[in-house]
Amino acid sequence: MKEKARQWLAVFKANPGVALAVLATGSVALANPLAGPMGKIQTILCGIVDALTGPFGAALAIFMIGLGFAGLIIGNRNSMGLILTSIAGGALLLAAKALGNTILGATGCQ
Repeated sequence: MKEKARQWLAVFKANPGVALAVLATGSVALANPLAGPMGKIQTILCGIVDALTGPFGAALAIFMIGLGFAGLIIGNRNSMGLILTSIAGGALLLAAKALGNTILGATGCQ
């Protein structure tokens, strides 16, 4: 083991560029070992956010408001809470991408 370390030190002393290349490669690998998998997860999450903030999200918000009004027409007095929460939830759903990009900055979905 000591002999192997001495051999590596001799190589590094003879070629300082090799030592810098090894250090740079090692520091990049150690700096963010999860960059690849996290990039894939971010791609998946951005796809979901794009789908929900588009026409599907708008249809979902309108459907929930419609359910609230249908309950109100039937005579359910507690439907007003469903209507208000569906309006607030729909607004947040449709603004999710803008809010996420504001909070996360450059790491958000572009």
